[in-house]
Amino acid sequence: MNDKNIKRLRKVVVSHSRLKRSESYKTKDGNPKTSTILLVSAAISIAVILLTFAAALPHTEAWFEQYSECRDKIIGFQQMGLYKSPGDFKLALSYCDLK
Repeated sequence: MNDKNIKRLRKVVVSHSRLKRSESYKTKDGNPKTSTILLVSAAISIAVILLTFAAALPHTEAWFEQYSECRDKIIGFQQMGLYKSPGDFKLALSYCDLK
């Protein structure tokens, strides 16, 4: 090989490596690759799920607090002797589950 051929080969390799780096996420026709689309879709889906759970968290905490208050009242009534049998007590506790 002479110097002229080596220079041409070097130019082709350099231009090819630049092209690969700058357009590695696109196909030959310029559209994004399927893997890129799937990764972006997965990221968006995960973000939506996390935001949904974050929005529901305050409601869950309020429900636990309300359940605790209901349960504490019924246990207090049980300690005062208002329930005649364990079945009555369990039935009263089940009322808290329905709220």
